[in-house]
Amino acid sequence: MGGVLGCLLTAWIIYNVLVVIGRLYLSPLSKIPGPRLAAATPWYETFVDLWYNNFPDALADMHKKYGPIVRPTPWEVSINDPDYYNEVYVTAGKRRTNYDAGSRSGLGMQDAIAITKDHDTHELRRKPVANFFSRPNVTRVESRISDEVRLLDAKLCRLKGTGSILSLDHAFTAYAGDIVVQFTCAEHPRLLDGPDFTPQWHKSICGDLNVVPLFRHIGWLSNLARFVPVGLLRALNPEVAGFRLFTLVGEGQIDKIKKGVAREDEKEGLEKKQSVFHDILRSDLPTSSLITYFVLADPEVKKRLEEELKDITAGFPEVVPRWAELEKLPYLQACIKEGLRINRFFRRNPRISPDPECWIGDYDPRMSRNFVPFTKGSRNCLGMNLGWAELYVCLAALFRPGGHNMSLAGTDESDIVPIFDGDVGAPKRGSKGFNVRFD
Repeated sequence: MGGVLGCLLTAWIIYNVLVVIGRLYLSPLSKIPGPRLAAATPWYETFVDLWYNNFPDALADMHKKYGPIVRPTPWEVSINDPDYYNEVYVTAGKRRTNYDAGSRSGLGMQDAIAITKDHDTHELRRKPVANFFSRPNVTRVESRISDEVRLLDAKLCRLKGTGSILSLDHAFTAYAGDIVVQFTCAEHPRLLDGPDFTPQWHKSICGDLNVVPLFRHIGWLSNLARFVPVGLLRALNPEVAGFRLFTLVGEGQIDKIKKGVAREDEKEGLEKKQSVFHDILRSDLPTSSLITYFVLADPEVKKRLEEELKDITAGFPEVVPRWAELEKLPYLQACIKEGLRINRFFRRNPRISPDPECWIGDYDPRMSRNFVPFTKGSRNCLGMNLGWAELYVCLAALFRPGGHNMSLAGTDESDIVPIFDGDVGAPKRGSKGFNVRFD
């Protein structure tokens, strides 16, 4: 028995040595600079991501040391050059774009449209719902957004002058959840109606971000969690339970918006959960908190924004300003753009956008070219129009003159600004959240 185990161990060692040699010397990527350990094994990324929780920072350090093109893993290349972005993210008419879903295989979203591996399958899945999320269609149902903003505003107004402290990120998560679930599933979960804006929903959506790196690198743990009841998971690890609950919500709802089959050989794929819900819901969750924080943290920014919103919000709440009207306001637009830029932490580039006020007046045209919070090309974010509308209408109501007298309550920049990749940008572990006081 010992001889058999010894042979197996020897074979395993020889196999891995040959794999490393192949990656270092025979791979088409072998001439691309970068740490040799990172090129030899994916465990380099896994260790940095799990232990230090800051692989994006490690990647930035690689670029500083090795140049604009580096090899951070055995099978990936990172290019830190804004001028090259449009060569990579292109439309379907210019080039087929396949996706390596391996890095997301443990997140329970293997069948999400955004990470469909094959270009043709992705296009086939995306096409039936693309018009559903088009700007004209979002505009047609904008009244739903207006209704949710009125409800959010009414609940916040009740706190005015009470000195109460509220986790505003819970309110924003409930607001986004009510809109997205209505839009994608034709149901109204009434999260804004819940006590304290249904904090359990926020925990199920955002509380699991800390476990995302673990599931991303050790995917079988996520598959194992599928067989454990949510109640038991909650007792063992609330973050893992939140991750599983989020997956279950999407799986239980998304079939309701699938219509028809475009091709016979796609029937099997359509039987899987094509999670538009997952693709969209997290896409703008931290952005509202980020923008609101920076506005509250700078009295001059707040004053200027309120002055710009004075006329257009004069009729609120009876008359809610339209998205098309609000996006014409230059300072509101600048605040939202800067929030989106900062929130997408891995796309920040100081030589392109060095100043928070950079969107006002005449600015470098490269900034607009490289402003890609929803990415570009054939795989850009499906829900970007819905996200834009949500942000504009919500922030206009929140910062209208005389609306809400809020101040920061024990929250600093480190609790808000994303620093690690939890599938979306996420703040530090142990963040206190976004807390405000209603004076």
